[in-house]
Amino acid sequence: MNTMLLWVLAGLAIVGGLVGVVAGIVGTTAPLTPRRFGRGKGKGGGSADRDASMRRRARWAAAAAISLGIWLFTGVFVGGALAGLAVVGVPWLLSPTKNAAVRIDKLEALGEWTQRLADVLRLGMGLEQAMIASRRGAPSELEHEIADLADRLQVGWRPADALESFADALDDVTADKVLASLILCASDRGPGLAQALEDLSEAVREEVAKRRQIEADRAKPRTTVRWMTIITLCVVAAGFLTPSYTAPYSTFLGQLVLGLLAAGFAGVLAWMRSLADHKPVPRFLIADPRSRVKMPESSDPLQEVS
Repeated sequence: MNTMLLWVLAGLAIVGGLVGVVAGIVGTTAPLTPRRFGRGKGKGGGSADRDASMRRRARWAAAAAISLGIWLFTGVFVGGALAGLAVVGVPWLLSPTKNAAVRIDKLEALGEWTQRLADVLRLGMGLEQAMIASRRGAPSELEHEIADLADRLQVGWRPADALESFADALDDVTADKVLASLILCASDRGPGLAQALEDLSEAVREEVAKRRQIEADRAKPRTTVRWMTIITLCVVAAGFLTPSYTAPYSTFLGQLVLGLLAAGFAGVLAWMRSLADHKPVPRFLIADPRSRVKMPESSDPLQEVS
């Protein structure tokens, strides 16, 4: 029975590999995602990406070693595979709030930056000069993005293009509202920008308060998911340390039942996590992916330097 299971899994792996090869050669109909400048950039940005990649590789290596060890110790192949998947998937289940918290912090910093920009404009400084000067004393959460914006303006970028790249780096619909106003003003200069920025800053602060309240409401289901995951892992670990407990799962039918039960339970945990996760509102300050016009390749001197 174990040999039959291995042949089935080997067949599925071969089919999956062939599908991946065909997709890589032929391609898909999904539009290419443009590289967003500023994400992962800045001081330590490249090293942070490399560290994250190394952590992922180490996690997968640990998962493979644990899977092999549990398989050899218990004789249950599915149990070993599930343990390996748990090594990769449990961190994802236990830390669902990081991205939302980072987005809220960046949005709060954007509101602060917008207010400072309005104050500088009231002193009679031009918009471009104000954005370049805003890099001094910029909020730490947006320090690198604002520095990139100032650098682009200093090397001769059109203000509208520099602000669009800034919007891509922030990747948030609320930020699009602020930067769309700046883009309109950059192309059609007129009075009242400082007051408009103050109003937008107040709107951003209200949005931040609402998002923090929503995140507080989502804390309860997230805590439930964490405790369910931890308790389940403890029960499963205790069970696999007792050979008599895992003996029924050593047969082909037992492994099949174990796989189905584990898949169902993991699906419930993932569903609960998705309910408590942040689903961002689609942005509007982006190029339409349905457009047939091919954009020229980026000639961003900052990208070439980095």
